[in-house]
Amino acid sequence: MDANAIITIATGVAGVAGGWLSGKRLGVNASIEAAVSLSELQQARIDALEASLGVKNQEVAELRERVEMLESLVTQRAEVEAVHAEVTGVRNVVDRIAIKVGA
Repeated sequence: MDANAIITIATGVAGVAGGWLSGKRLGVNASIEAAVSLSELQQARIDALEASLGVKNQEVAELRERVEMLESLVTQRAEVEAVHAEVTGVRNVVDRIAIKVGA
């Protein structure tokens, strides 16, 4: 083997080795970039879900306030109806007494 053949073979081997190492390095960098990109995407989704959750929690709190107010109104109405029934009953008794007495 002469010197030119050895240099050609060494250059070829060096090129293959360099290509392999470069590919390895780029593959790792691509993997890291993909992982970072995925992490950023997941963080954006988490932020969007947290914002949505905050809105829903506020809506639930407002609905609970409305339900409490409606429960209060229903209770008040029932109390008014009970008093009205008592007054109507007393009025009927008084009317019957008035008829008997002739007033």
